[in-house]
Amino acid sequence: MFEVGESVAGFTIDEFIGGGASADVFRVHRDDGSGPVALKVLHPNASDQSRVRERFEREFGIASLLDHPHIVSMHSHGEIAPPPGARHRSTMWLAMQYVPGPSAAALVPGDDDEPDVGTILRVAAQIADALDHAHREEVLHRDVKPANILLSRKIGPDAPDDSPVDAYLSDFGIAQFLDDTRPLARNGRVQGSIGYASPELLQAQKLTPATDMYAFACSLVELFTGTPPYPRHTSFAITYAHIHDTPPKLTRRRPWLPSAIDSIFAKALAKAPEDRYRTCTELVEILTRLLRDVPVPRPPSRSRWWGLPRRP
Repeated sequence: MFEVGESVAGFTIDEFIGGGASADVFRVHRDDGSGPVALKVLHPNASDQSRVRERFEREFGIASLLDHPHIVSMHSHGEIAPPPGARHRSTMWLAMQYVPGPSAAALVPGDDDEPDVGTILRVAAQIADALDHAHREEVLHRDVKPANILLSRKIGPDAPDDSPVDAYLSDFGIAQFLDDTRPLARNGRVQGSIGYASPELLQAQKLTPATDMYAFACSLVELFTGTPPYPRHTSFAITYAHIHDTPPKLTRRRPWLPSAIDSIFAKALAKAPEDRYRTCTELVEILTRLLRDVPVPRPPSRSRWWGLPRRP
């Protein structure tokens, strides 16, 4: 891993933001005085290098085509040559818009908390518009979930200010064009996050904008209630529930929510894509009208914000 102050691909490392199995993300800057940039660097020894490199190329190539104020913008990409004698390949990197806050997973309420309805609806409206823009450009994200929505600032009582939170859709690593006919699965495994995956995605059927809308609706269920629609113990059970089970009633998880919200999400999570809302924005507008004057119960006095994990 690179160290703070080290120079990488013309950038200087300021801070390690987070990492996963295949890549690390850093806050970096150029010496020209321009603002901070997020640098995503592929691990040189990551397993399944060909697949990960394909994701890097796809993330840059597709996201670069989408010009929207709430989609993380791409700046540049390239490769770092390995040192002489090294066994690993060159290291790929992506430079993109830096978003200083955590992911929207920070908005998911705990068992003893209530959702921040105003912030969730603001974030939802911005991400819905971003998704609808991508769909008009014939791009499917395919991995919509709270972890792939970045927030403009920290939230909670220790946040430096209380300015409105903005949201940015990120990670187009498995995105595809609407007319893409390549297989949706590798070695029998569907790409994407099972907890937010639509029935047609899980069954390797034709994908449409309704596929992203389903994942977006799953994300909203989690943001409002604390868990995705089908919190089961195994991937098989979650997959079965997406395909066969009746959509959950949100009022059973949060009894103070208006009863109409159950029918709204029953439509948003319909098994057949054609039975869902036409756009993500349509869903958010209906929710906003419904929840505008609904009082939210006060949670217990203790705060859930300490120890908030950094976004990956």
